[in-house]
Amino acid sequence: MSPAFRQVLTVLLCTCGLVTLTGQINHALAPSAITLEVAGLLVAFAGLRLDFRRALIIAFVTGLWVDASTPVAFGRHAFLYGLAVCILARFRSRLPVESTSVGAVAALFINLAIFVMAGFLDLGALPHSAAGGLRLLTDLVTSQLFVALIGPWFFALQVHALRLSGANPASQLRRYA
Repeated sequence: MSPAFRQVLTVLLCTCGLVTLTGQINHALAPSAITLEVAGLLVAFAGLRLDFRRALIIAFVTGLWVDASTPVAFGRHAFLYGLAVCILARFRSRLPVESTSVGAVAALFINLAIFVMAGFLDLGALPHSAAGGLRLLTDLVTSQLFVALIGPWFFALQVHALRLSGANPASQLRRYA
C-alpha cells in the first residue's frame, strides 16, 4: 500500500470516527435541542498538513459520510468541505502548519464559516425564522466551544495515527502560493 493511500485512509478513519462520536454526543444532547457541528475539525488537519489532492479527497469523502447521516441535500457537506479545503490551501503557505494551536484556530474559523453558510441555507426552511436563528446561535456557540476543547486532541490523534500507519504527513506536504 502506498504512503499516499495510507495517509488518506488513516485520516478518513479518524474523521469518520469523529463524525460517529459527534453523532453519539448529539443523540445524548437531543433532549436539550443542542446540535454539535465539527466541520472545521474534519477538514483542517488535511487542509493544512496534507497534499492538496489528498486533502480534497478526504474532505469530499468525509462530506459524503456526513451527508449520508443528515437530512439535507446529498452532496451539500461534501461541497462545503471541499470549498473549505480549497480556501485553506490558498492560505496555508502563510501559516506555520505544524503548530497545533494554528490548526485549532483554523478549525474554529472553518467551523464558523461552514456553520454560517449552512445556516443561511437552512434558515428559510425553518417554520419560525427568529426562533430558528436563536437555536442556530446556541448551536454555533456550543459547537465552537466543543471544537476548541477537543481540537488539539484530534490533531494529536491524527498525527499519531499517521505515524503508526507509516505515512508521515510532513514528508508529503507541497505548498501552493
